Amino acid sequence: MGQSQSSHNSEPGARYRAKAAQEARARAEASHRSQAAFESSNHRNAKAHSQAARSHQQKVVEYNALASSEIFRHYNPNYPSSGGVVTTTGSSMSFFAALFSFMVPPASDLSRLDLHGQHVKEAIPMVENHLERCRRESVERTTIITGRGAHSVGGVPKIKPEVEGLLVSMGVKHWKEGKGAYVVECKRGARPDGGIVGWIWRGIFG
Repeated sequence: MGQSQSSHNSEPGARYRAKAAQEARARAEASHRSQAAFESSNHRNAKAHSQAARSHQQKVVEYNALASSEIFRHYNPNYPSSGGVVTTTGSSMSFFAALFSFMVPPASDLSRLDLHGQHVKEAIPMVENHLERCRRESVERTTIITGRGAHSVGGVPKIKPEVEGLLVSMGVKHWKEGKGAYVVECKRGARPDGGIVGWIWRGIFG
């Protein structure tokens, strides 16, 4: 039991994910107390608990961002530094997109993007930024590894279908490679047969 728990905690990002989960529980408790205070007309306590809930939520975001960064560096050790990575704007996704642009060491390999361990809201802006950078730097083809979803609840993949939907909506040519990856044609104007568009992911789930 102890050895298994130690192994789990040593996984990339695990300690930050655990802290984020703890803050999420505290947020839920504060929200519950705020609602109870409001219903009993104790507006001062309701406001205090509501502010506490917002504070816990901010910590959830921060810890998950740290986890995402650590996980990314683990699975993408040779990903290039991000000079000028385009970020997503107008949504909560911009936080993760901005973080993505600073969280990797210098290198020179845009041939793959491994999304293992990421949450959907973290993975999608990473894919958007990665594909935009591939285009800007004239990368002809790249592989996006989503994994098969073996570690998802019920073994049902979460990232894979979202990424595929994104690739289709982007109108770029893509195809599956194995059960957990997509290969993407990065050249501008590339279109799949029959007018269907997509980018490619190559998902090899460990």
